[in-house]
Amino acid sequence: MGISFAGTRLHRIFVERNKYVEQEYHNYIQVNSKDGRRRRAMEWLFLMRVNMAYFLLNRRSKTPVINGKGQTRSIEKLPYLEGAESGLYKRKKEIHFANDLMQYDVISFDIFDTLILRPFAKPADLFMVVGNKLKIIDFMRIRMEAEKAARDEAMVLKGNHEVTINDIYEKVSRKTGIDVQKGVETELETEMEFCFANPYMKRVFDLLKDQGKKIILTSDMYIPAGQMERLLKSCGYEGYRGLYVSCDHECNKRSGGLYQTILHESGGQVKIVHVGDNYAVDVTSASKNGFDTRYYKNCHDIGNPYRADNMSELVGSFYAGIVNTHLHNGSRQYSPYYEYGYIYGGLYVTGFCNWIHKKAKEENVDKILFLSRDGDIYQKVFNELYGDIPNEYVYWSRIANIKYTIENQREDFLLRIIRHNSTAVIPRTYGDVLTSISLQKLIPYLKEASMDRDTLFTIEKVKAFEKFLLGHWEMIEQIYNEETLELKKIMEKILSGCKTIAVVDVGWGGTGPLGIKYLIEEKWQSDCRVKCYLAASRDVNHVKNLNELMNNEIEAYMFSQLENRQLYSFHANTNKGLNNIFFELFTQARHPSFGGICKDGKYEFDIPEVENYEMIREIHQGIMEFARDYYGRTDQSRYLRNISGTDAYAAFCMIIKDLKFVKTFFKDFTYARSISGNISKQKIEKISEIINKVHA
Repeated sequence: MGISFAGTRLHRIFVERNKYVEQEYHNYIQVNSKDGRRRRAMEWLFLMRVNMAYFLLNRRSKTPVINGKGQTRSIEKLPYLEGAESGLYKRKKEIHFANDLMQYDVISFDIFDTLILRPFAKPADLFMVVGNKLKIIDFMRIRMEAEKAARDEAMVLKGNHEVTINDIYEKVSRKTGIDVQKGVETELETEMEFCFANPYMKRVFDLLKDQGKKIILTSDMYIPAGQMERLLKSCGYEGYRGLYVSCDHECNKRSGGLYQTILHESGGQVKIVHVGDNYAVDVTSASKNGFDTRYYKNCHDIGNPYRADNMSELVGSFYAGIVNTHLHNGSRQYSPYYEYGYIYGGLYVTGFCNWIHKKAKEENVDKILFLSRDGDIYQKVFNELYGDIPNEYVYWSRIANIKYTIENQREDFLLRIIRHNSTAVIPRTYGDVLTSISLQKLIPYLKEASMDRDTLFTIEKVKAFEKFLLGHWEMIEQIYNEETLELKKIMEKILSGCKTIAVVDVGWGGTGPLGIKYLIEEKWQSDCRVKCYLAASRDVNHVKNLNELMNNEIEAYMFSQLENRQLYSFHANTNKGLNNIFFELFTQARHPSFGGICKDGKYEFDIPEVENYEMIREIHQGIMEFARDYYGRTDQSRYLRNISGTDAYAAFCMIIKDLKFVKTFFKDFTYARSISGNISKQKIEKISEIINKVHA
């Protein structure tokens, strides 16, 4: 079943009848052919299996039956779980690919998805943006139907399906009344807005051009050569010797006519090779017409099976297109940690920062405070993308929040500090607990209550220890109030000249931002008003912050008890309630948790989890580069930056469908689930230990 199989009746029946069958068949050949050798019997078995899936079993999924390694996979979409997705399809180094082409007199390159990439999962999705510019509802359908009608008419009138973009917009104009030339120019401008040079192929192209090789470009496309040259130039491609576009020559690569035209114009006595991404058109058809070929597998064919489902069509396509073209063009390979940030956290942080910016503008916010440690990456991305709202990174933590709002948080203090410590991962002594919350001054008073600093604090002793603390409550408040005075001095400098600020945190009950709001507005009676922005709101006690959400004291981007309730329930009820941990992997920071402020105004920190820092650095690098890529490609169509909370969460939802990736690559990542200060690492667990305990 080699080249001779193509073009036969059997090929039309078993391969060409369904485009997904054809794609999977050619993908299988590419993955399983080694050094040009083909196992024909295995190919036939695979082809029968795929046909059965699509025809006999009436399969509708577009997810490939095989994965990047040629192995059978389930129909359900899952993330790539084996490691770095960018490494699942190996390409030669650019210099080796170029060196292999040096033997030829003429090198022909396909254009779209080979030399030029689009940040859309499917090419036609670009028409949604064109429709927005033309202010025509449902334009993508109109545009696609117009192209089909134009091609059908061309077949009747000329005997081939070749049309120009002007022919297509003649049909669009009849349906919409839009001026033909305006439509054509709008689409071409949109192509130039989004299309960019494939970094891998641009390097190959430049290496060949520098060696004086004859390069021609060949495309089955409705954009005539004159207009195509504009697009190519905008992507940095110049110096090629010929440009062959199907609509100019009334024949195409699929039928072989365009290849025959090239051979005729080349004189026939040349050694020629064609490079392209469509196996049927750029390999099979080119080979049948006397060309040597080199297959460059389409980035979207590699990446689309692993992209998130259930996203809105435009943002989902744009997100998938950016990820696919970044990971799979072949110019670089990344680490699993970088990809965790780029693929699964980048859209969320980018969308959240855009939401923060819009809210802050609408609410006339003078300054934004990003709370540590989750605010570290938020602030970095925010400042990368925006420069018009002052902001500061403010050290804060759960323990600091409880200490400095203690007069308003007695129950929370007792619950989180005392009861949670009684069931700590590793039992702690009375002395450890008091020291961890800056109450070492109370240690000498333990003996009066028949307690010893070295005695382990367990759940059976909660009531006695609680009674001890309540008996010394005035002393506790005095200790913390001394620190609060130092905090006030720092905050007064931060708030200078501000009438309205916004406090940003990841979630979940909003106690951090609400604590700062309480201090500024009530305890210190400042004229400054405080807005509280969360990435998401979720608490085991569903009514805990319901009032604050309903009266807009807290506003959440992704979900809360009031909005996107289905996401709220999914986040809370899947993976044994551990999703907060996996979500917060995006927003850790490379510094220890904030413990509080000393009398002299110096900050206290817990022990740093240095074992996490390299992983965090790579995750943040991935998030930052995704944000740059997304924003860099939406400079003219800025409405694409309005990423809904549902879309933002969908990417994260994809990676937690199967915890194999997290278990494999984050098993040694240390995480603190309790709230008191980490003075001795007694509350630190590895993520693998947490998962094993919960799933035991």
